[in-house]
Amino acid sequence: MTPWPWVWLCLISFNSLADTAIKPRCQRLELVLAKTLTPAAVDTEWATGNSRSDEPAVLELRGCQGELRDRLVLASSLAKLDPRRLRGTTVPTYLVSADLTAEAGSYNGPLTIAVQIVAGHLSSAVARQANGQTEPIRLAMTGKATWKRVKGRQNTDDLLSVNSRSQPPGFVTDYRRFHPTAQGWRLTQRSAPGLWESDGEFPPIRQFPG
Repeated sequence: MTPWPWVWLCLISFNSLADTAIKPRCQRLELVLAKTLTPAAVDTEWATGNSRSDEPAVLELRGCQGELRDRLVLASSLAKLDPRRLRGTTVPTYLVSADLTAEAGSYNGPLTIAVQIVAGHLSSAVARQANGQTEPIRLAMTGKATWKRVKGRQNTDDLLSVNSRSQPPGFVTDYRRFHPTAQGWRLTQRSAPGLWESDGEFPPIRQFPG
């Protein structure tokens, strides 16, 4: 299940509101794969769990003259980058995924994070809960979890995440919504008894609070 069209090597130009000391319009993001990998190989190997020894993929932020401004080493050699900027964020923010699929188990698979550009640097976007606690935005896609990018209020991009976990004597499913605001990302969530698995339909949006 693929929630949005991925690209393997992507150049993204953007207008950064967070860094006015440079020429923001000509900055770009680059997803750099190991030399041993091709786009076709990424597609073939994605979510298969086949073991690879390639160097991990790297997300690079390049300046107007092509200079390296920052880099983020990803957790796998298999990685994909969504070229669409998330709407509603106060700084340029994009989704990048690393494939953590193992040969066995229903609790592993591609993991997507939200990466933001702040003052010429890359960092993981975090969301704040109602109790004030914060956590990085991490979106899993496994046998019992997946996520979806949807249009939110005020023309934003909300991220919906569903995840089932064992809680004897059965399962509990968590429904989470990440919503961008002027004060940063907000996380709302609820839990309900029952099991959801990724071979089923994505839950109705009304089940996600917020």
